Amino acid sequence: MIATGFESRVQIQQIVENQLPEFILSENPKASEFLKQYYISQEFSGGTVDIVDNLDQYLKLDNLTPEVIVGESNLLSNITETDTTVVVSSTKGFPNQYGLFKINDEIITYTGITTNSFTGCIRGFSGITSYHADNSPGELVFSTSSAATHSAGTTVYNLSSLFLKEFYKKIKYTLTPGLENVDFVPNLDVSNFIKESKAFYQSKGTEESFRILFNVLYGVNPKVIDLEQYLLKPSASQFIRREILITERISGDPNNLVGQTVRKSTDFNTQASVSEVEIITRRGKTYYKLGLFVGFDEKELIEGSFTIPGKTKVIGDVSVGSSVITVDSTIGFSTTGSVVCRGNEIQYNNKTINQFLDCTGITSSISATSDLRSDETIYGYENGDLSKKVELRITGVLSNFVPTTDIKLVSEGEKIFVKNLGEKILNPESNKTKKQIFSNSWIYNTASRYQISSISGSSFTLYSDIDKSSLKETDVVDILVRGTQNIVVSDVVVRNINQSTKEILLDNLAGFTPIPGLSYDIRRKLNTAYSFVSDLQYGNNIITSDIQNVYNEDDEYFYVASNSLPSYQIDKTVSKSVLLEANGDRVQGYNSSTDTYSILSFDSDVPFITGDAVYYLPESQIIPGLTEGIYYVRVLTNKNQIRL
Repeated sequence: MIATGFESRVQIQQIVENQLPEFILSENPKASEFLKQYYISQEFSGGTVDIVDNLDQYLKLDNLTPEVIVGESNLLSNITETDTTVVVSSTKGFPNQYGLFKINDEIITYTGITTNSFTGCIRGFSGITSYHADNSPGELVFSTSSAATHSAGTTVYNLSSLFLKEFYKKIKYTLTPGLENVDFVPNLDVSNFIKESKAFYQSKGTEESFRILFNVLYGVNPKVIDLEQYLLKPSASQFIRREILITERISGDPNNLVGQTVRKSTDFNTQASVSEVEIITRRGKTYYKLGLFVGFDEKELIEGSFTIPGKTKVIGDVSVGSSVITVDSTIGFSTTGSVVCRGNEIQYNNKTINQFLDCTGITSSISATSDLRSDETIYGYENGDLSKKVELRITGVLSNFVPTTDIKLVSEGEKIFVKNLGEKILNPESNKTKKQIFSNSWIYNTASRYQISSISGSSFTLYSDIDKSSLKETDVVDILVRGTQNIVVSDVVVRNINQSTKEILLDNLAGFTPIPGLSYDIRRKLNTAYSFVSDLQYGNNIITSDIQNVYNEDDEYFYVASNSLPSYQIDKTVSKSVLLEANGDRVQGYNSSTDTYSILSFDSDVPFITGDAVYYLPESQIIPGLTEGIYYVRVLTNKNQIRL
């Protein structure tokens, strides 16, 4: 078998002598030698038994070494017809024994091998010299030969690698289409190239793909001139299409990704080839603009979808070991997953609209307004070097900007600033639209922040107009130094609001005295749910309450984001009415076929609304058709009656 890369396996020729019974050897002393020679003739490299026993080895890409693929060496000295030792430049890639090689028209086999010589040579041997006859490609060529003299420098051909070369051609046809009939450079690591050929084909059309191709075929680095940079293209031409990603660097040098494949860390099948990298800087921070090669026509070469991973800000300080993180929004994050924040690698098992729940991995404290991100990244390797990994994080950019009015005083390339995202919906006193009524009919729970214009005792005047959606009486606020997250007074209660003067009165100031020269802000604290009835799943004062946000779709469909928990204290309300008798006027809606009742009457209006869940607990006499448990009510026109 081929020595390079092949596993060492026991051959029948090596053990046949010890397997024969003694009586056969005594009667036929030459039997073992006969059988040994027979199996030698079958087990030589490329022989029938060798192929059957080592088929898995022939299929291994790791055995496609340059020495086997080329299958050539050179004579270092002259040999005569009787020489039994042949000295060559190298025997790497030849079998250890009983291999076949050809010099001119002579076929030679041998019994031993060194690094640069064949020993025990048998001259004028016979064997297969080709698997394709000249006029009959489907037939192999079996040749006989005679011993002859050969001069130094003559090429020595490895006939033992012919069958492996046939597999090599089939593998090239399957994995490197278009290159199956092309010879690669002699020193190419074919195994590595074929293994990574998918990335080569995905990067076709890029400068890096041309560099790889010319190195594989000719062993040279080409100079590629991109005519796209110099030619004007008519509209009927095919344009190179690219998809643009704006990324932040985590590790490595992104400039060396040109021509390389990048993949999504959370989905190996999402991948694309990088055709160009551009560095851009915004507010002192460096970003990398990656051009992903899409193709020349309608067939896209990008597999999967590169999306912007979730990013948000933490609201409130988070202590070590906390299981809940409150953030601005969890939209864009998966229901379960991993996030990173301030060096913490955090796993969460659930989420609400603005909280990550069942968190683990918070080993260091997190301060308010810290950036929290999904752990999803994209990665590639510098110039294909697997030891130099480049990790990037996709970030968002504003695109498809549609102005609401004509912009006459702005030119292309001029910087613009985003004042706010989303839609600003006013709250007029009268003539409200459906959208305005919907948007201003909720108890919002957001950490809005106002700048303080002046302070006089417990009276604080704000710069901005005050709307109850962002600040209302009984709200709890913190006082902070402007431009920082430094809280100087916490848990201050808003006692009164004068919208016309933008003035608010605060309680519980705890002797706060403003420092001259410092500016201050107030920030509303998020309300959380609290229950006296039974413990909430994550504990009291943990889960945010009320409404986090509302959404508008084409002024036709409106959506509300909420945890469905109120900010007021959750307590049980017991409504009891003693039934005088089961068929009296308190129990109505009798069904004679089922002998059951469905309507209950009370002395006064019930404190329920349609859809409420109530618990029926009989004290003595059970109402027919009802058993202890939860029921949903429908309040009837007569407000003191319900139907279960």
